[in-house]
Amino acid sequence: MALHAHAVDWSQAKTQLPHPGTPQDRLNFIDSLRGWAAFYVVCYHLALLPNPDLAIPAWLAPIIMTGGTGVSLFFVVSAFTMCYTMRLRKDEPQLTRRFYLRRFFRIAPLFYAWMIASFLRDFHWYGVTHTWREILMSLSFVYNFVPGQEQGFVWASWTLGVEMVFYLVFPLIYRWVQDYRKAAGFFLLTLALSASFSRIVTLLDIPAAERDLFLHYSFLNNLPIFACGMLAYFLYERFLRGQVRDRAWGFVLIAFAVAGYAALLSGKLNFLLDILYWQALIFSCLLLGLAILPWRPLVNRTTLFYGAISYSFYLNHPTLVVALTPAYKRIYAWPLLPTFQYGLALALTVGLLTLLSYATYRLIEQPSLRLGSNLIRRMKAATRAAQP
Repeated sequence: MALHAHAVDWSQAKTQLPHPGTPQDRLNFIDSLRGWAAFYVVCYHLALLPNPDLAIPAWLAPIIMTGGTGVSLFFVVSAFTMCYTMRLRKDEPQLTRRFYLRRFFRIAPLFYAWMIASFLRDFHWYGVTHTWREILMSLSFVYNFVPGQEQGFVWASWTLGVEMVFYLVFPLIYRWVQDYRKAAGFFLLTLALSASFSRIVTLLDIPAAERDLFLHYSFLNNLPIFACGMLAYFLYERFLRGQVRDRAWGFVLIAFAVAGYAALLSGKLNFLLDILYWQALIFSCLLLGLAILPWRPLVNRTTLFYGAISYSFYLNHPTLVVALTPAYKRIYAWPLLPTFQYGLALALTVGLLTLLSYATYRLIEQPSLRLGSNLIRRMKAATRAAQP
């Protein structure tokens, strides 16, 4: 896969954003944000998954301990990308069917491989077996709807339970949401749906801790994040795509996102909206800012590479982190400052995880995508053959 990053030419005051359908119409900032999202989640879980938790330097703790927000960034980017690709393929026949095929072959094969690996891992490491009910729920991606099972038995796969439901309903939403005004209305509607669902969940006759987890990981609770990503896309389409924009606007949006995230870290955004939805708005501003100003520290060849392998990087990391716990204990036994201890543990994890993820990307993800593309080509050929 060719990975290209556009450097920022500070000698130019304006940016010409690519026109739809041109060879340059590749959104490198989107790929880079995927890489950053995956890396941020790994930093977060590296601190929490080992037993005992890894000590984090005090100056870095507020940032690391909010690394779970990387999932919100994933969701925003996912919704933006789906709108973008649907626009590019709007003239394809059987567009909805092809959308489902592409999404299935993008997500399911690696997840199914991890289902097998997780079944064996849990049996050999913990003496735990999973029932046929759990297996069938995972195969069909419906575990998100079952209290107590919403996280799945593949570690970190709760996000896939949410993503796959959104993939299922997205073509229906997309038929109605076709511009930034309707996208804004849809975002407000999802806020109302989320609030109503939260009220309904409080009435469930289940333990409070289980109820809170079910609500937090539920599809409807996370739906406004996807809606915000869709709004970001239609704002991009209306005001940015194919137009010349002063790069100062990119700087303003990126600075606004940084200031917003700083306010989030300090607990100053606990008003009006749930913190998840503030995250979505902040990351949407960052996304739009990078569309105008692809700042090299965030958009470069390295982040593009990690964006390409981000799905493997995300799904592979929990088991690897737990397996490396003995190595972390040795590192933390050295007489070093916590900054260096955590830094060495992170470097070891990222190095091994990169090798593993590149392997699963090449051996599982890419062949699966080619298989999906081949099926679509056969559908296209069969359709042409059936025409008089």
